[in-house]
Amino acid sequence: MAAAARSDAQWSELFMGAALEPHLWDAAIRAMAQATGSRHGQMIGFGPGGAAFNWISDVDPAIIAASGAIDQAAPDLNYRVAADLMQDRAGIVHEAHYDMARRSLRSDDYLDLCADFDIFDGCQTRLHSDRGGMIGLALLRAAEDGRTTQEQRDLFGQIAGHARAAVRLQQAIEQQGFALLTGTFEAMDRACWLVDAAGRVGGMSPAAQALLSAGPLRLRDGWLACARAEDSRALMRAVRSVISPPARAADPVMLTDEEGGVTLLIEAYPLPARPWALPFAPRGIIVARTGAPTDRHAQTLIRTFRLTPAEADIAVRLAAGQSRQQVAAARGVTAETLKVQLRSIYDKTGCGREAQLVRLVGLIAQ
Repeated sequence: MAAAARSDAQWSELFMGAALEPHLWDAAIRAMAQATGSRHGQMIGFGPGGAAFNWISDVDPAIIAASGAIDQAAPDLNYRVAADLMQDRAGIVHEAHYDMARRSLRSDDYLDLCADFDIFDGCQTRLHSDRGGMIGLALLRAAEDGRTTQEQRDLFGQIAGHARAAVRLQQAIEQQGFALLTGTFEAMDRACWLVDAAGRVGGMSPAAQALLSAGPLRLRDGWLACARAEDSRALMRAVRSVISPPARAADPVMLTDEEGGVTLLIEAYPLPARPWALPFAPRGIIVARTGAPTDRHAQTLIRTFRLTPAEADIAVRLAAGQSRQQVAAARGVTAETLKVQLRSIYDKTGCGREAQLVRLVGLIAQ
């Protein structure tokens, strides 16, 4: 059966199948392109970190690589984004809107990209939009495809309705991951938050909920924040590191009191990302530990890593938030002596830098 002959029910089945088995999204957007006489189908996400994606059917990988070098979300570079942001935006944005949007671009970079890869024309619509980002569906057309006709745009609009419903279904499925993972936290006394690809909190442990009520952390429009602006910025950088490709564990964030003592140590870790996942699934876990390491933890370091008492004391002091200058002064040694001792600590523990050592001591303290 030709793709163009699909019934409304068959389009629904195709896209709902993609929501249930996300690897089928490629087949769904390819069928959409074929049915509308277009070179490529596209599903694209704009947003922070893992919320950004670009799926294009039958694509030369060079297109994805080249588009990654351009800020595709910038309306003064990307005429498709500019057309989407026009006042009284149409439900289906197409070439007539692109023509107007191209007049105000500050650079030809995106125009050159489209010309190089012969994807100048087409049409688009929004499937999902909120403060965390936007998901859009589009046709990318080559010169030989010509501009979209009204009939092709009508069919695209019909198909987009099914794609929109599929995105909502996949969103509901992916967000179930928060409930499942949060359920495993119920018996834990550790404060843990789960964040999605935009960095928003989607689930938390009872201890985390209690900490939000009485501690230095708070939820601000769905995002974790701190009382002090500089702490909030450090926390935001930590969250971004675990949700932005390539995801990696973040350096610990230490919240201190007025005397400089550590009141909270916050660590962020990435969760495995699924291929063809939308931005709604858990992507990172934020863990908070209260209090500072003690002499008991120093003894654990001595036993586990064969640190000397002096080395264990240095590690504990650093993990408690003291600067190198403060540690050297407290121990009555020079900065150069402290560097030598730190190299020995790194060798014995396998750490490569201070942030790793702080994280290691933090794990022992937990």
